Formats: sequence, C-alpha cells, structure tokens
Amino acid sequence: MIFNYLKTIKRKKLWIILLLLIISSCSSTKDKYEKKLPGLPSDWSSSYQSFKNIDGWVETFNDKELINIINEAIENNRNLRVASNRLDIARASSRASIAPLLPSINASLSKNQISRTIETDDNIQRLYSYKDSLGVQLNWEADVWGRLSRKSRSSFKESEAAEADYEFVKLSIAGLTAQSWYLFSEAKLQKDLAERNLETRSSTLKRVENRYKKGIAQSRDLRLARSQVESTRAELINRQQILFETARTLEVIIGRYPNASIIPGGLPNLPSNPDIGSPSERLPLRPDIRALEAQIESAGLELTSTRLAFLPRLSVSAQWSTLDDNWSNALDPKRLAGSIIGSLTQNIFQGGKRVADSQIRKSQLEIILENYSQALLEAAQEAENAIAAEETLTKREEAINKSFKESKAAEELTLEQYNRGLSTIFELLDSQSRRLNAESLLINAKRLRLTNRIKMYMAIATPAFGNK
Repeated sequence: MIFNYLKTIKRKKLWIILLLLIISSCSSTKDKYEKKLPGLPSDWSSSYQSFKNIDGWVETFNDKELINIINEAIENNRNLRVASNRLDIARASSRASIAPLLPSINASLSKNQISRTIETDDNIQRLYSYKDSLGVQLNWEADVWGRLSRKSRSSFKESEAAEADYEFVKLSIAGLTAQSWYLFSEAKLQKDLAERNLETRSSTLKRVENRYKKGIAQSRDLRLARSQVESTRAELINRQQILFETARTLEVIIGRYPNASIIPGGLPNLPSNPDIGSPSERLPLRPDIRALEAQIESAGLELTSTRLAFLPRLSVSAQWSTLDDNWSNALDPKRLAGSIIGSLTQNIFQGGKRVADSQIRKSQLEIILENYSQALLEAAQEAENAIAAEETLTKREEAINKSFKESKAAEELTLEQYNRGLSTIFELLDSQSRRLNAESLLINAKRLRLTNRIKMYMAIATPAFGNK
C-alpha cells in the first residue's frame, strides 16, 4: 500500500517536472543563459566623435572602381558560392523538417499472379488467375508534447544561422577586397615615388659629375652619388615586385587570372566619421554573432526535443485496400476496406541511449555558448581597436605630414646650398633620403587610415552596400 503510494507520488513529480520543462522551453535559450554571457557596456572605452549615419560604407569612399571590383569579387568568389550552397541546403532542410508534423500517405497499385496445378489423365496443367489491387496507407504521429515542432524550429534556426554566415562571408569579401585594393593602390604610389626618387638621384649624380670634371668635387663624392643611384634603382625594382604581387593577390580575390594586368587607382580622402552607436547596439548586429545566437536557439530546441523523447508517443496508422479480378473494380473507392489503429507507445529500456543523447545535446549547447561568449569578446576587441586607431592614426598622419613638409623644404635648401658650394654631398644625399622616407611614410599613413576605417565598418556591422 505504502509502496504504491510512493510510486504515485514519484509519478506525479515526474509529470510536474516534465510540465515545467515544456513551459520553460518556450522562452529563449539565450535568455536563460544571459548571466553566463559577457555583458556589453553602454559606450565604447575609446574616445570617438560621430558625425553621421551611413547606409553602406562602400559608397562613402567615392571610389567607383572600388565599387566595381567589390561587385566583381562578390560575383566570382568561390567561398561565397559555397556559403550560398550551404544556405540552400539549410533552407531545404528546414522545409523538410515540417514533414514529420504532417501525416504521411502512401498509395500502391499491384497486379498479382496466382498459379495452381491440376492433374487430368496423367497430364499436369498449370492454371493462372490474376488479382488487381489498390492500397492506401496513412501514418501520423500526434505532436502532443511539442517534440517534433521543436525539432522543426531548431532546423529553421539553423537556416537562420546559415543565412547569417552567408552575410558574414559577403561582408568579409567586401572588406578584404577593399583593403587589398588600397594596398595595391599604395604599392603603385610607392613605385611611382621610387621612380621619381631615381630621377632625383640621377640628376644629383649629373651635378656631381659636372663638379668632378671641374675639379670641385672629390672622387668620393662621385662614388657616393653613383652608389645612391644604384641603391635607388634596386629599391625601384623591389617596389615593382611588390606592385606585381599585390596586383596578383587582388586579382585572385576578385576571381581573375593573376597576370598583374589590373590597373590601380589612388588613395581617396577619408570619409567623415560614421555614427557607431553603442556596443550593445552594434555588436549583436554582426552576422557572425547573429549566426551563433541562432545556433544557441537551435541547440536549446534540440536539447528540449531530446528530453521530450522520454514521454509517450501517440500515433495513428490507417490502411485501406481492394482486391479484385479486374482493374475497374479494384480502382473503385467504394470497394476500399481497411483498418485504423491508434497507439500510445512508451520506451522502457534502450540501454541508456536517450540519457546519453540528452547529455550530448546539453554539452553541445554549452560549447556553442562558450564560442558565443568568446566571439562576442573578440568582436568587441576588434571594434575597440579600430575605434581607438582612428585617433592615433590621424595624429600619426598629421605628424608625418609635417615631417614631410619640413624635410622637403630642407632638401630644397640643401640643394641650393650644394650648388653654391655651401653644403657637402653627404648633407644633400641625407636630406633627399629624409624627404623620401617621410613621403613614403605619408603614403603608407593614408592607406593605413583607409584600411582601419574599413576594419571599423566591419567590426560594427555596417553593411557594405545600402538598401537603395
């Protein structure tokens, strides 16, 4: 008596726990684990001054060629095509996940041959008869506890994750193409600078040769000038090689054969500072973060579905069929006869498989949660680094620009003094080298600011193209 009472109490507790499980599973899985996830502050730690909202960052550079090559890269990129195929698979899988919620109906037509033998006058004869039949079968499992619907919703969440992955690949291609384009443009400007510097060094060599012929310059001056010409020539060859390599890299990114035939552009002026919002506003908009959030929800639904598999299943099966000597009667729906069976099944023992499945799903969910937490921190790091670099790179470019102007003025003054015999060849070559180094650094500083702006656009999930 007491034993039966205890069994009843345990059974009631089990049903209460399962009911609470079903109710709690209606809420967002991400919300349940909110305390385990890293919090996002109300503002960025780096100082920044916003100016305007933008719809798509590519247009802000006012570079038509950049727009063209990004479109070409998006059209030709193999990784994006792979992501597109994965998205198609995920969408098809999500549509297929609805099927278990609906009845399955199968129909069959058959023609049966039946033979028998008879013996007459010591002769054996085989007689044949034929039966035609029509069969219809229906099977359906009632989703009483919501197990099947949760599996279907999990599949749709996976489709959302695949769509976010596709957007992330597309955004990454746009960012990589833009950065490679401006790296290629810088390589062209650096090569042009090396060509101009070779002309300058050659002109200086002619001056030294004239002074040497007149007995004004020493042999040492002449050799130093020649050395600088050849050193500059070697630097030009190096810059040409870098230009070819960056060209081929860019061509592969946009899907062309790498023959270094692409024509570079220039370095545009940096657009106005965009409105970057707050971390809590911008970071969750990133496609890679949205993909992980969808995976969290999918894993939570799968976990709930696995736990609901412990409950009984209610299913209905029905079968109708006809059997007659000719097709006209066999295909007559009025002759269908059959049965309908409703069943309630409960798994008693499966060697711990369902318990293990539940543990696996829970561990998979924990892994995705950890990946999400890490991805969120890394996304915040990327954004903070890019935002902070906006100010430091601006100050650096301003300082280099001042250095370039001063070194250029010093070069002009030293050249004038050298022509008048007031400066040595060492001072002239040194002033030229300082001006060259400052001008090269200035080109690089402009490109670094453009690259950092692209990184910031990507870090704060600004779309490459607007919705126009």
